[in-house]
Amino acid sequence: MNKSYKWQYRLDVPPYDKIVAVLEAFFSAYPKGDYTCTTRERYKLEFRRGLWKRAYLVFGPYVPERLVPGQFNHWPVIVRVLVRPSPEKYAIHVEYQVHLPSNVPELKPEVQTSVDQHARVELEGLAAYLAECIGIDRLPEIVTE
Repeated sequence: MNKSYKWQYRLDVPPYDKIVAVLEAFFSAYPKGDYTCTTRERYKLEFRRGLWKRAYLVFGPYVPERLVPGQFNHWPVIVRVLVRPSPEKYAIHVEYQVHLPSNVPELKPEVQTSVDQHARVELEGLAAYLAECIGIDRLPEIVTE
């Protein structure tokens, strides 16, 4: 079994009926990451990005292929986005999972820190995009969970 690491964040925004479409548009069109939407439910999205391959030729599950140093946009990443609506706010939970290929036993602490930095850059872009689409003046705060 390949090892994976998780980073979890939350952004709170005012209620917005098209929030899932906005989130899907952001990740699907993000210029620094070729995200593929693999799951779309009413309040849940899942995206895959990076270098993956099939476990058994063209059949079987996807497994991480490799990590390219200095090219985070090609790392095998799964991003899960969950929206929890309430009358006062929508809590958007974003989870980044970096999956390691079998030849990489672990990520060094400094590499783990850099993954958090890359994720935060993406989430800052998401916060700006949400503010623009929803029509709010302040950017949503990015909270680490």
